[in-house]
Amino acid sequence: MSRYLDHSLSDPTLSRTVMSANAFVDRADLEAHIKDLITCVKTNQEVVVTDLRPSWGEETIDSINRSNDGESTRQSRVLRIVMMPTELNACHQDWLFVSMANLRNSGDLTDSEFRQLRLRVGTTLEFRSGPYRGSRKEPDFFLRIDHEILPPLAIESGDGEINTVIIINWDCNRSTRHVSGFVDLYVRDQNGMPVRRQREVVFPAPAPTPIPQRLELTRQEVFGRHLVPDTTRTGSPSAMVYLELDILRQEASEALRHMNLLPA
Repeated sequence: MSRYLDHSLSDPTLSRTVMSANAFVDRADLEAHIKDLITCVKTNQEVVVTDLRPSWGEETIDSINRSNDGESTRQSRVLRIVMMPTELNACHQDWLFVSMANLRNSGDLTDSEFRQLRLRVGTTLEFRSGPYRGSRKEPDFFLRIDHEILPPLAIESGDGEINTVIIINWDCNRSTRHVSGFVDLYVRDQNGMPVRRQREVVFPAPAPTPIPQRLELTRQEVFGRHLVPDTTRTGSPSAMVYLELDILRQEASEALRHMNLLPA
């Protein structure tokens, strides 16, 4: 049986390999093969392992997590590992750091509220209840409130109480070395199902408009229900949180410069 069921380069920035765990002699054989792939990776790579045996599950995830980001869904017995060793796939971190600092400077976050924020990169989340109980996920970036387990906001580049997800999609034209991209904002509808509420183009940069290009979220969508209001504040904070796309565009342009690529 071939270990490789699919190897697709339809996305110019992501090479995808799908393999069945049934093709490996034992868990150690599977782990060794995945670690070999991780060691050699130089471009964006996704590895999907299907038919993951329950007896291999957590041990395999723990072993791989010591090498790279991985996530699993127990119900479907799938292990998904995404390796993105590029500047571009990290620029969202600076975008959110700057955005939170701007909220602090504007007074929409006081010092007390700002100190409750926990911004995490490559950190494993374990779902301990709900339909995904027993599953693990490692968002590229997430924001949560101190002492809480699950974050209200997560970002994926390239569920439980995670109510808001931002997905950043990059597409590289290898012949011209120009990169286009857009951002999708997903929230939950009244039935708890994820729906796309907004899509904004990053590259090519759209023409300037009187209202800055931005993602528009409510304060609760970003910070959840557990941010303790600062009782010493002198006025009410804005009910909305705006994430300016110009900031992301600046950070992405700098990342592309380091990669010898150009914005579309």
